[in-house]
Formats: sequence, structure tokens, C-alpha cells
Amino acid sequence: MGKILNTQQSSVFLVVATRQSARQFSRATLLGQSLRNFSPTLRPKLLLYPNNEGSSLQGLSTIYNLAIEKLPDQGIVAFVHDDLYLHDWHLNQRLEEALRYFDVVGLVGSVTADDDQPSWCFRLDPSLRPKRVEGQRASGYLNHHNPYQPELDVYGTTPHSCRLLDGVFLACRLSTLKNSGLRFDPQFDFHCYDSDFCRSAESLGLRIGTWPISCTHGSLGKFDNAWISQAQLWLRKWHPSSLDKPSAH
Repeated sequence: MGKILNTQQSSVFLVVATRQSARQFSRATLLGQSLRNFSPTLRPKLLLYPNNEGSSLQGLSTIYNLAIEKLPDQGIVAFVHDDLYLHDWHLNQRLEEALRYFDVVGLVGSVTADDDQPSWCFRLDPSLRPKRVEGQRASGYLNHHNPYQPELDVYGTTPHSCRLLDGVFLACRLSTLKNSGLRFDPQFDFHCYDSDFCRSAESLGLRIGTWPISCTHGSLGKFDNAWISQAQLWLRKWHPSSLDKPSAH
């Protein structure tokens, strides 16, 4: 069950699933370490789903949907990976600004994602293997690996409207989620849940985009057999014809 670990003045809730215990979280994860640097009045509220492994393992979509039902109708929610280091103490203000222009906000994403693209930066090739998308317009800035030695990856201008966002950080107003019915699809447990969420938001007429928020992601993501399986599920839902014939890309 999710635990809200602080009740300060922030209107932002961070929803986080982690293998770590609640006690270990603040030291054993990049996100936990970064939150220790926030002053109490600026620190977001944390809805933590700890010990998410083994027999207790739940997919991110399931956890995020549980959180939406648990949280109040007002405020802002950000669904965040535990290996994201938040450098920006003014996260609350950044998100208040961002959500005046967009309904779903991320750090990086694809401006021109194709309909058969199950990730903001990867697709399946004709042999159903992961292939980085070339030649697309992208948006956002993000550091990777070491938060203390930033070497920014620059994907493109931000803020910018996008079709797909990276699920390392996804933020919305709770009222938008409650009023629109937008939810995560539980069949996408750890991969492609973000692109499915964005396509669902798009189908509801919601605005999707990036915003400049200083962060470091501890990894580049995994595009392994588990991702391939989830990408095929995504294509069956959103673009089934692409599984019936060779890709044109």
C-alpha cells in the first residue's frame, strides 16, 4: 500500500514505486537523495510504494492507477522513477507554470512520433527488434547517470508540444485525471505505459508537452526482450496493421 511520507505545504504529489524499503529509500535511490536537499516548504509530498519486488511486485500502471484513486481531486501529481535526481528545488512552480499550457508534462519526448512508434525514441524494425528512431523532432534536456557531473543530452527545444513523452517523469493535474478519466493501461507494466498514456491523452483531446526541469536520470532505459513484448502489445492496441506487414521505416 502506498505511504504518504510527508505532509508539507507543497501541492505536488510524487508517486514512486521502488524495490527499496521506505526506510532505505532516502539513501538508496537517486530520487530519495535529491529530495533530502529540498527545504520542507518546497519538498513535494511523496506517495511511496516500497518493496515493489518478488511476490509483492506490481506493474507501474497498476500502482499509478491506485495512486490516482487514493489522491485528492486537487493538486498536481507526478509519476516518477526512483532513479531520477531532481535538481530543481522550485519543482512546484515549474509544474504550475507547465500545466497552464499542457495537460500532461514530461522532461523529454518526441514532437513528431509516428502512429506505429511505441516509444518516444525507439520503434520495432521489420524483424521486431528495437531500433532507435532517426530523423524525428524531439524535445527536452536531460542529464544521465551522474547528477554531480552533468553532461546534458539535448534532444530539442523545450517547452514544446509532443506526441509521446518519456515515462521517467509524467505530471498532470489531479482534476484533469479525475474529470477526463485518463488512466494507465495495466497490461503495460514496466514498458510502453508512457506512450500508451500519451496516446490515450491525445485521444481525449488533452495537450502533451515538455517543460524545462533540471533532472538527472540514472539510466538510459532498457530495450530488451521484455520491452519488445510490451511494444508488440502496444502495437496490437494502437496500430495492429503494422504487425501484419513489414514496416516502411
